[in-house]
Amino acid sequence: MNRCPILALATIALALAPAAWANSINRITPEADRVVLSDGRATVKFMVSGQGSEDNCGIWIDYGDQGSPDTRIVGRKDGMLPREFVHTFNRAGQFTVTAKGRRVKTTFACDGEASTVVTVVEAGERRRREPTAAASCPPGWGLREGSYDRRTGAFTCVPAYPEQRIACGPNLRYFERDGTLGCRVRGERRR
Repeated sequence: MNRCPILALATIALALAPAAWANSINRITPEADRVVLSDGRATVKFMVSGQGSEDNCGIWIDYGDQGSPDTRIVGRKDGMLPREFVHTFNRAGQFTVTAKGRRVKTTFACDGEASTVVTVVEAGERRRREPTAAASCPPGWGLREGSYDRRTGAFTCVPAYPEQRIACGPNLRYFERDGTLGCRVRGERRR
């Protein structure tokens, strides 16, 4: 009986097994999605939750304020999911906070990723009637003009056009239409 294929299969199964049992991030929830600076600081607690196991894995939290990310090991020894993180913001703004699996020291990354948005305002700043929906659009996208509904808060994001037009070659002309852009032959009708 040839044991090499069986040994190889068992080795692969054991190598992939930790991924099946790993901690998996599926949500990050702020204590409050709008906080006020007090003496130039606003401290927010975040709860990172997901599927947990007793295996260790690395987690990385980017608070979106160009500060140092939080890196922690999640597991039986250091604490499992759900797990609380605390961060202090030092300026007003809207910050996208992201929790994702990342290798920490010699510990493999947790699975999954989750994001949330926190708005930090100056003391005395009034709540705007219209939220900054454009900031809610992902990078490379912008708020579609006229799409914001004040009554419901609904809006639509569209791809952002580049700041400079594309340099089209000879006998070509630049066009922007219906969320697309490019170069087409002069005199050619759109498709």
